[in-house]
Amino acid sequence: MDAEKIVKLTPETIRRLVDGQRISAVPKLPAGNRHHERWPFPGTVEVWLPEGCYGERHLLATLHNLSHNGLGMRSRRPVPVDKKISLAIHQPELSCYGHALVRHCTQAHVGYLVGLEFIFHNDEDEAEEG
Repeated sequence: MDAEKIVKLTPETIRRLVDGQRISAVPKLPAGNRHHERWPFPGTVEVWLPEGCYGERHLLATLHNLSHNGLGMRSRRPVPVDKKISLAIHQPELSCYGHALVRHCTQAHVGYLVGLEFIFHNDEDEAEEG
């Protein structure tokens, strides 16, 4: 993969990924449960957990679905809820990196289903953090 294809996670990047797949959205759940459509989206999510998390801090997860504001993934290990994580989404057309907040982590038959909400930064926000 070319380094030029590794881009910052932005709403535009997510639109490009979704538009590039040309797949049908999964209908929204009943009112109050989900605010945005989501698309089935196989792929890989690379996750870096913050310091202080127990065990290995770097993991690979399987991308399950994608929406304009977040994603669902399957992980072999639990991911702490309400933690800000760093992530990279890897697709053949591009890879993108950014941050997300872990909204839920539910034990499944195999591994864990994890829901993430994207945190979109602008350059000014990142300068204040650094």
